[in-house]
Amino acid sequence: MDTLELKILNNDTVIINNKNTTIGYACFNVDEEILEYIFVNPRFRRRGIGSELLFAAEKLVVNNLKPAEPISPLGEKFFNSKRF
Repeated sequence: MDTLELKILNNDTVIINNKNTTIGYACFNVDEEILEYIFVNPRFRRRGIGSELLFAAEKLVVNNLKPAEPISPLGEKFFNSKRF
């Protein structure tokens, strides 16, 4: 896989890209500690990129993020797999 670059925009968005494209991003509300949106390009899923986005966002918030409502079944599955 290409080298990935993680960027932080405006302290509320984390983006992962390679030299060709945006692979995924997460938008979050720092004050409310809510993950508002997370997306990973379907061609790059199942490689831990969603987890990496969530980890980077939570590192900025300095706490676990809660998913914004409504949460999709796929989003629920992702979040439940990240909480032990």
